[in-house]
Amino acid sequence: MNNDTERVLTMLSEDKITVNEAERLLEALNGRRPTYQQASAPVRQTETPQSTDEKQVARGERDRKQPTGRRPGVRIGTAAYVSPDVELPPGTVVRTGASVHDGVVVEGPVKIGVGACIDAGAHLMKNCKIGNGANIGAGAKVGSDAAIGMGAVIGVGAVIGRDAAIGKGANIGVDAEVSAGSRIPKGGIVPAGTVW
Repeated sequence: MNNDTERVLTMLSEDKITVNEAERLLEALNGRRPTYQQASAPVRQTETPQSTDEKQVARGERDRKQPTGRRPGVRIGTAAYVSPDVELPPGTVVRTGASVHDGVVVEGPVKIGVGACIDAGAHLMKNCKIGNGANIGAGAKVGSDAAIGMGAVIGVGAVIGRDAAIGKGANIGVDAEVSAGSRIPKGGIVPAGTVW
């Protein structure tokens, strides 16, 4: 994550800007056009002459960035990345700049915040909410109805129980386990390998 993106997420966390303003800023930083909902009029596309190699590279680039598993009812923000092997159930929301990597399992509709990162092999159960800028480690499991706060870090292989609430900026260590119904306060730390 670059410094400009971090500044936008910090302003969002400090309530200096709204989520919509943050999305527009992140889009501008990434050189993206506004989404079709934000554009006031359709933009007419003109084709410029390209060599066959350039067309193949452009097509490959477009295919790589397009998430698979899109179905009606799935919303994916601009500059978000969803691995082609990840199936997203209807009702899922992946906000601007978020990334969902290879092998992630999404069991039911989830909400993934602006700039959040879901690492390879993580498991998200239904109705969990991942806050803006949160980082879910590889192989971590987040239970149904769990709420992970903005900027929280969940370590590799950690297990977050059903209905757990993890505060803003909390840090759950590698292979730690947070039991169902637990509440980790803002900025709280659960050391590696512990059960909370």
